[in-house]
Amino acid sequence: MKIDKTIIGLFLLVIAQFSAVAQTKQLAEADRLFNTKAYALAIKEYNKLISKGETSLDIYKKLGDAYYLNANYKEAANCYSKLVMPDLKNSDSEYLFKYAQTLRSNGNYDQADKIMLQFNKIKQQDLRASKFIEKLDYLENLKNIKQKYTLTNLESNSAESDFAPSFYKDSLVFSSARDTGFLVNNIHEWNNRPFLNLHTAKKDSLKFIYLGNFAKELNTKTHESSTAFTKDGKTVYFTRNNSENGKFSPDKNGLSRLKIYRATLENGKWTNVTELPFNNDEYSVANPTLNYTEDKLYFASDMPGTLGASDIFVVAINSDGSFGEPQNLGATINTEGRETFPFISESETLYFASDGHPGLGGLDIFYINLQQENAEVLNMEKGVNSRQDDFSLIINESKNEGFLASNRPKGKGSDDIYRFVRESVTKVIKGKVIDKETNTIVANAMVTIYDYENNNLVETVSDENGFFTTEVNLPEKKYRFTAKSDGYADAVKYIYTPKNNTKIEKVVLELENSKEATAVGSDLSNYLKLKSIYFDTNSSYLRVESYPDLDKVANYMLENPTVVIEVGSHTDSTESDTYNLWLSNRRAKSTAKYLVSKGVDQSRITGIGFGESQLLNKCKNGVKCSNEEHAVNRRSEFIIITK
Repeated sequence: MKIDKTIIGLFLLVIAQFSAVAQTKQLAEADRLFNTKAYALAIKEYNKLISKGETSLDIYKKLGDAYYLNANYKEAANCYSKLVMPDLKNSDSEYLFKYAQTLRSNGNYDQADKIMLQFNKIKQQDLRASKFIEKLDYLENLKNIKQKYTLTNLESNSAESDFAPSFYKDSLVFSSARDTGFLVNNIHEWNNRPFLNLHTAKKDSLKFIYLGNFAKELNTKTHESSTAFTKDGKTVYFTRNNSENGKFSPDKNGLSRLKIYRATLENGKWTNVTELPFNNDEYSVANPTLNYTEDKLYFASDMPGTLGASDIFVVAINSDGSFGEPQNLGATINTEGRETFPFISESETLYFASDGHPGLGGLDIFYINLQQENAEVLNMEKGVNSRQDDFSLIINESKNEGFLASNRPKGKGSDDIYRFVRESVTKVIKGKVIDKETNTIVANAMVTIYDYENNNLVETVSDENGFFTTEVNLPEKKYRFTAKSDGYADAVKYIYTPKNNTKIEKVVLELENSKEATAVGSDLSNYLKLKSIYFDTNSSYLRVESYPDLDKVANYMLENPTVVIEVGSHTDSTESDTYNLWLSNRRAKSTAKYLVSKGVDQSRITGIGFGESQLLNKCKNGVKCSNEEHAVNRRSEFIIITK
């Protein structure tokens, strides 16, 4: 029997139209999932469409981004490769950058650099491009490891995601997607993983033992992560999804943004959970960290004024617990990429994760000393970073150890927490003490070296030829050298060790015969014959009897308008190291504030507390001393920085 070909054609046309309608609906659903950040589900839908012959650039863009945001850089690279035009110049610039990033994560650095050079031609004003051009030799520098680290995967890690550790008393608090049975951990559509809660682990001998959920009253059926605790352990800042009564509160696009909350510990329970005033339903605020004096909160956000996907911000914490206005840390730190997971160390060094600065691939960990003028952002190199995502670093600089999270190969879960120990890299240098006026050597001068990071104190004596020898750490460590000898004013010199093993110039300390010397590095206390600066016991409030001496300093600075000084406050060892450092910082700032009140421009004064780190005698922790001996160490210095 013959069948009319027209009927067959119409039948096939109906099937084709039905199939097209079905695929259109499937594409709309895939796009909806992508736009609501349900990336794990969107990946499945886009791959189904591709298997049916759909090959539009828009699909590969979104599928590549979904893989990228789930740190599957191999599959992301495959998608992005289809978006790159043969001549490169007509390619979408943002996808050129992402393609270069994924190539790095897969170890293809040569091709990644070629892509970045083309990215620079198209986007010369882009910070990521300019930072790449400034450091074309970045890879060689990262391979030339200048700091040695030993990394250990923690025993407390699970088969799920574990990250964002923070110090809390003698334990770690961290975020984990593990299912403990305490809450029903629903699956998150972003990455097809359970929701995050706060957990804790404690060091037992050389291992970290998992203890369970950190605080039942803080964990909900939404995400909780990224904690920061005050030193007294009574206040916590943490990240949580925007929620109400334990349920997600979406924005107008159906997204539940991240917010920072604060809670206080009362009678063993975390209570008074309140969100911070600069949170917003339309953007995310996350990953809090406190500076050492706890008067600043740093965090990551995509709030208005953000340069890229997320930036690092800082906000002042007022004495009454209120907050100032958040400030973007600027283009030295932030880029058009992702800057996130900040941590502030005791030396005011900012550590953060970024994919906008040149790195090994994915998120790398970078650092910058916020107190150092004209400091630059530096990569923590291969000792810490890998080709995958490395992030949420915390560090105890005085112990040379810390923790970070990474999804590098051979881990236990999708993200693991690693403990790292930083080994000191040292260099022996020689110094010399001379008479500045006659240029002759000064033998038997007492030389003291202070390491600003670890607060180490080394004492030595110049030999018969005026020389002394000491070791310093590399790279970029700040040291203060002082020399004392009878009949001379103290000599002071600051040095920074270089970024690599290049030669360090000999440290020459020049002693001046004049007792009224006011050279750079000298202490105005000697010149002005100041007495001790007095404070109330365990307080940073100046006592009235200190005013006359401080007025001498103020008058000197007003008479010498180009002089810049550093106010240094020192304590004895009768309280804890941490408390003394905190108190001395407060006292130094209080002293500087008094000078400003007398008309001295604030830009000409910096205040820094040294606690008990620079004792002048034997009276360290555990050594019995008289009050008179302790009093020698309770002092203030007014060091001339520039004239």
